[in-house]
Amino acid sequence: MKIITYLVIFLFVSLLLAIVPKVGGLIWEPQLIIPATAALFTLLVWLVARFIGTDRSAWEVLMTASFILIFAPGATLFFSRDEDAIIELSSQCIVPFFLTQYNRVSRKDFKKAYGFMLLMGIFCSFTHDGITLPLCLAFLLLAWQRRNEFFRLACWPMVIGWLVGTILQFATRGHVPDLTPDLIALTSRTTQILGLLWDTKIFVLAAGLTFWLSTTHWGRALLRRTLRRQRLITYSFLFALSCVPFAPLGIENAVTGVCVFGLLWSLLLCKELQRQYVGAARVRRN
Repeated sequence: MKIITYLVIFLFVSLLLAIVPKVGGLIWEPQLIIPATAALFTLLVWLVARFIGTDRSAWEVLMTASFILIFAPGATLFFSRDEDAIIELSSQCIVPFFLTQYNRVSRKDFKKAYGFMLLMGIFCSFTHDGITLPLCLAFLLLAWQRRNEFFRLACWPMVIGWLVGTILQFATRGHVPDLTPDLIALTSRTTQILGLLWDTKIFVLAAGLTFWLSTTHWGRALLRRTLRRQRLITYSFLFALSCVPFAPLGIENAVTGVCVFGLLWSLLLCKELQRQYVGAARVRRN
């Protein structure tokens, strides 16, 4: 059933690409760009659903595809029908793939692949500056929490690689940004970024869902359960918000980071709500 769902997503995106007017691009022909873009979008849905855990049913897969289509940063480029669509989708596919591998190898022995894992961490971190700093801080916090066993986990080269990539991000800018600006500059920058986040809507959705759940007992239990199961995304989202006033890697990157982790956080909450609702419905029927 899930294979059919992914096929439906592929065909739906292909149909949309065939209908929308071409925005630009001179390299790719429609008969090549349409199936390539649809295939990459379907791959992105599969990777995100696998990482979040929304791949158990067709409904959850479709929910994941809808979230990505509506809220993903750079989603407008998906339908440009040119090389920009391929580049954007390929870049976005790397993120859930890296996070999935991080979780998958946490307690496995991959000594022969340590060099590759280190290089993968450096590459992903250096090429995805929108999420570099929040995810680096989340990795370091998780490493500190598991400090007694960290170097016995197979994922440690990926964490070190991501840290190196983050340092390279700052080094290539020629200076370390001032993390203690004056109050007026900090307030102005925060207001500007919050205005940009409001326009993205995914930040509003993530904040609204979190606030609504925090007002009820069962909602707070759901939030705690989500925190325990997905600490990496929770920490990354909180660190992305914490970096907003300073925007050490630039305002655009700060907005992108919040949107990426806001999207994943919202998907996590919607998944828990959907499964809780389905569970309650089954109990009532029985």
